Amino acid sequence: PGRMNVYHDHPFKVIIDYGHNPAAIKAVCDTIDRLEVKGRRLVVLAAPGDRRDEDIREIGHMAAKHFDYYVCRRDDSLRGRGSDEIPRMLRSALLEAGVSLDQINLISEEERAVDHALHQARPGDLLLLFADDLQRTWKQVEEFDSQGSRSAGDGHSSARSPVELPRSVVSLEDGPALIRDERGVRLASREPEVAD
Repeated sequence: PGRMNVYHDHPFKVIIDYGHNPAAIKAVCDTIDRLEVKGRRLVVLAAPGDRRDEDIREIGHMAAKHFDYYVCRRDDSLRGRGSDEIPRMLRSALLEAGVSLDQINLISEEERAVDHALHQARPGDLLLLFADDLQRTWKQVEEFDSQGSRSAGDGHSSARSPVELPRSVVSLEDGPALIRDERGVRLASREPEVAD
């Protein structure tokens, strides 16, 4: 495989790769096997819709047994397939290969699949993302806030259930997080300023 994109700034390691055929998937999985991983290994797995059914099954078989948790998704372009046809085929290939159902989640859209996987990852884990849109996925990984909630202003957070702010946030010693003015005291990043 070509150069892997590795992201180190979260408490877990993220590797992003454009694996779109069984050989590429196998090569990346073999490489991942050689890495030292303290926690679990998670993967977001996909296959292009214009591949033959047996190639799609093969991708599932190649990835099986290498990971503790699988998220099956599809590419943005369906290429003639039903909206969850590819993720379902991948899931059944994983099951055939001996992965248990509770290790597999099916989330069709790439951004939602990646978001889910990022939220599953814990310190010491390794998360492998087979990405369709590499730049978008990299940006999503960069902007993901592994300290708690997503960074402000990305617009997608409404889909998630509300997160209770830990009390410690309010009593931060280092001032900038709190703004004091005539409107009282508030957290800096929480309230977008209203433009006139």
